[in-house]
Amino acid sequence: MTWQSLWMDVRYAVRLFARNPMFTLMAVTALALGIGANTAIFTIVNGVLLRPLPYAAPDRLVMIWSTNALEHRDRDVVAPLDFLDYAKAPAFDDLQATYSFIVRTSLDSPAGADPILVTAVTPGMFELLGRAPAAGRTFTAADAHTAVIVSHGFWEQRLGADPAALGRVLTIQNQPRTIIGIMPRDFVFPYKTMLGPSGFTRSTEVEAWLPLEFVNTDTRATGEASLTRGTRFLSVVGRLRPGVTARQADGEMQGIARQLAAAYPATNRVVGATVVPLHEQAVGPMRPALALLLGGVGLVLLMACVNLANLLLARSSARQREMAIRAALGAARGRLLRQALVETLILTCAGGALALVAVAWGIGALLALAPGDMPRLNEVHADATVFAFTLVLSIATGLAIGLVPGLAGSRPVVQTALQASGRGTTGGPGQRRLRAALVVAQMALAVVLTLGAGLLLRSFLSVLAIDPGFTSDHLLTLQIALPGSYDTPDRQRALYADLFSRVEAIPGVTAAGGTTRLPLGSTNLTAKVDVEGHPLPPGERPEVEFRRAVRHYFAAMGIPLLRGRTFTDADGPGAPPVAVINERMAQRLMPREDPIGRRIRFGSNADWITIVGVIGDVRHSALESEPAPELYTWYLQGPPVNPFLVVRTSSDAASVAAAVRAAVQGADRNIAAYDIRPMTQVRAESVAQRRFVLLLVGAFGVLALTMAAVGVYGVMALVVSERTAEIGIRLALGARPTHLLRGVIVEGVGLAAMGVVAGVAATSAVIPVLATELYGIRPFDPLTLAGVPLLLLTIAALACAVPARRAMTIDPVSALRG
Repeated sequence: MTWQSLWMDVRYAVRLFARNPMFTLMAVTALALGIGANTAIFTIVNGVLLRPLPYAAPDRLVMIWSTNALEHRDRDVVAPLDFLDYAKAPAFDDLQATYSFIVRTSLDSPAGADPILVTAVTPGMFELLGRAPAAGRTFTAADAHTAVIVSHGFWEQRLGADPAALGRVLTIQNQPRTIIGIMPRDFVFPYKTMLGPSGFTRSTEVEAWLPLEFVNTDTRATGEASLTRGTRFLSVVGRLRPGVTARQADGEMQGIARQLAAAYPATNRVVGATVVPLHEQAVGPMRPALALLLGGVGLVLLMACVNLANLLLARSSARQREMAIRAALGAARGRLLRQALVETLILTCAGGALALVAVAWGIGALLALAPGDMPRLNEVHADATVFAFTLVLSIATGLAIGLVPGLAGSRPVVQTALQASGRGTTGGPGQRRLRAALVVAQMALAVVLTLGAGLLLRSFLSVLAIDPGFTSDHLLTLQIALPGSYDTPDRQRALYADLFSRVEAIPGVTAAGGTTRLPLGSTNLTAKVDVEGHPLPPGERPEVEFRRAVRHYFAAMGIPLLRGRTFTDADGPGAPPVAVINERMAQRLMPREDPIGRRIRFGSNADWITIVGVIGDVRHSALESEPAPELYTWYLQGPPVNPFLVVRTSSDAASVAAAVRAAVQGADRNIAAYDIRPMTQVRAESVAQRRFVLLLVGAFGVLALTMAAVGVYGVMALVVSERTAEIGIRLALGARPTHLLRGVIVEGVGLAAMGVVAGVAATSAVIPVLATELYGIRPFDPLTLAGVPLLLLTIAALACAVPARRAMTIDPVSALRG
């Protein structure tokens, strides 16, 4: 092969496509859809899963978690004293810690209090990650209580990209903090899913980092943490020594955990340790969903290939005379095959180029559909890796598509082809069988995709139908952060009395309350409890989720009271401590007893708390997660400083948002009120990942149905064209047109039925992958397994109807004459 002959093939192919613009447009568009969809999903996969984390030597970064054998938690947060012991492990160059939660607190400004998202890190965290500030410096031991490092986004949006921002003082929670550093634009820490299933999952990122200081008293302010072994709230990041693997470090940490369990049985008896690579912790939860999407979009491309191969096969049949003449003039089979491959490579590369343009233009729209808590979303963009992927995919697609018609058209029997061309036939029995096989394959692929989409749809509907334990309609939610001036319980109680009287006076408001943990919209906090009359070793005390109820919280949320009573104003600061528990806690801790009047406490030195009521279970972590044991205490006996507020309305919840904000500011202009949104939105965002996967797989399924219908139509139209003479003879001999109609439809539906059977069989291999994304239905759901094939067969029958009606209208005389 010479470059000159190859160039001749290219020029000939371009002229050929120019003479058939409709064919060229259809082929390139189909390829652009298939390759573009794959490129778009790969762009997300590359940004989220494949690209290394933006830290120095990220493969050596790991997270260290506690494990809890009693509560069956394999990634639990770490106690400060445990962290100090873990830091001595020889497997690590360095260990640093951060809060396992992100704090919304108040930033004082001339216009009042603004919310700010902060977390606290030990001073060496930025050095461990290997990231220096874009301006300024990182923390030192002398920076406790005085310093803050801000994100690049905060510097741009809140400080106006002021070049003199270093040294500026921010008042955070009534405490002055000097800006000592501004992090680079691409710096993110922690990632949204870094904190595990119960961690921070909202679509926000840290705006400021404070130095984390350990103190010997209870936690007093943001940036301080009490030295304790029984309270766990730290996430620990470590850098492995060179040559040490994560598995080796895991074994070492488990050994240290066993030593701590023996030395401190009261707090560590059931506590272990585990090591997880940082990359896996940050993006691992998205891996199954993205793998599913990548598989689904791969099937779309495969269907596009089959569709185009069928089209090219029909076209090669029509070009049999051309190929026969070229073979008769001495063209070798390899030259004819090369010509076919050059043609398809031109088509696929054109489709790939169009796909790249479409992805560069539309990736923003695709990311807008993505769940807000998807990690590394800001790192998703088309780069050289995406370009290389598209180029390789286009070439591989061209070779795969071109081989089928190329092999068929590169070995013509010259005499037979020339004679057949004179009779107007467009392919022999072998090619007809090959086209039929391609239609069967296309239908099988369509079945796999549409069955997957059907199962995901049924699962999504099952999740939406779950009763969360509260009523989300006509419910407004928001969070507030009290300024530091409310530093005593009495001041906090007085503020809440004024604030709620203002909110409840708003027209349309029927109830208002608050809590420290919003269902489906925040993290969870757990605490170990003792049950009076059921003594257990300290290390085996049950762990329950702990919340505070504010004002008329249960009534505003629509959480039913099952037994006893809820809180009243009589349960004030001087009254005996009381609690309300959920039904799951009553069943687990007191399964055969009436819990009303029973007493519990948080540890052997704490006061006893009397249970006065049992409420219905609420799904806090996710709609799919089973309710956990929960305990509520009363805000008058321990006021919170950053509560979520819930406001029940008689009409649309969003209609009172401005009035509620005004009421909060009326109580005190320095209160930061933020994240005001209806509870229906909170609930919708909790299923955002499922909706994202469903939308894309559903789109793939619709595209598959369309391609399958086009494939069946094309083949049956070609069959009618090839059998024009036969149909004319049958009509001339008295065959009824309705018999021809039925015959064509039966033949087309027969091909579709074979594809459906093959697709259902193939789906059995795919369902285990889907099973991780399903909820509330069996993987082999009878309704879906019956409905999807029936839908496909109906579409196939409709696709056959047009060529079948054409067969009915053939003129026998014209057919025989042709």
